[in-house]
Amino acid sequence: MASRPAVTGIRPAGGSPAGVASALGILLCCLTAMPTLADEAASSGLSVSVTAARRICFTDTVEVTGSLFARREVDILPERDGYKVAQVFVAPLETVTAGQALASLSPMEGMPGSGSPSTIRAAVSGTILRSNAQPGAPASPRQGALFQIAAQGEIDLQAEVPLAGLAKLAVGQPVTVQPLGVQSVSGTVRRIDASLDPASQLGRVRIGLSASPGGSARVGTFARGMISLRERCGIGVPYSSVMYEADGTIVQTIEGDRIVTRQVSIGLLSGTDVEILVGLTEADKVVVRAGAFLRDGDQVYPITREAAGGR
Repeated sequence: MASRPAVTGIRPAGGSPAGVASALGILLCCLTAMPTLADEAASSGLSVSVTAARRICFTDTVEVTGSLFARREVDILPERDGYKVAQVFVAPLETVTAGQALASLSPMEGMPGSGSPSTIRAAVSGTILRSNAQPGAPASPRQGALFQIAAQGEIDLQAEVPLAGLAKLAVGQPVTVQPLGVQSVSGTVRRIDASLDPASQLGRVRIGLSASPGGSARVGTFARGMISLRERCGIGVPYSSVMYEADGTIVQTIEGDRIVTRQVSIGLLSGTDVEILVGLTEADKVVVRAGAFLRDGDQVYPITREAAGGR
């Protein structure tokens, strides 16, 4: 039988025709996909929370701390020796009127010159601060006061204030006083000492309290005072939006999908917000939590947060 002639042809090096076709197909797919991947990379960006700068009213305040004192203390003593306490009619923190009976005294037995029973009365209206009167105990002017009264029930906060805040204070400014453990009461700046404590560099201020509800503001209690100076309204942003750098204070804003860094000047604080004096308008949106990982011109994906929402 005659042999069949061999078939000849050109074969690319490195594989069969089927393998070459498969490789070419993969290459074409990759080339087709490359523009899509590039587009996705170009459109992707870090997600950041943003909020609109808005108009907020800020109150300038000075915080002071100290203790409560009676504005004027009046001691009530027996007029002479030879007596003992027979009965006590009042207790500390009770309100009394001028002339009200506080205790009755009886002559001590065996004491020469003992007189008839007598009554200790309040010399002024006010609040009983202390009582040393105990039934059966001797009552003598040499043993000190039986009672101590805060005249008219007037209580002051004697507080210390930092030097920076001292210059802002003036007599008559309103104060909110928060005694430890009880509800707050209103007050007014009564007196500002001109001198400073040389060791602490703190000044002193006297704040008169209004009537304490239920007599709850006790003498000797620690208290804080917030002195209201003035209020002004302006542009505000979350304090977390502000960054401090060597060149100054900055806020990162959003224009389109790009970071734009703004130099700003800040003013007063109100809760978690800060006043922006210069550098922003109400039309601006700011990054809620600014960070060094963001740079001017970076592309981001902004997610708007409402001002009242979580920041």
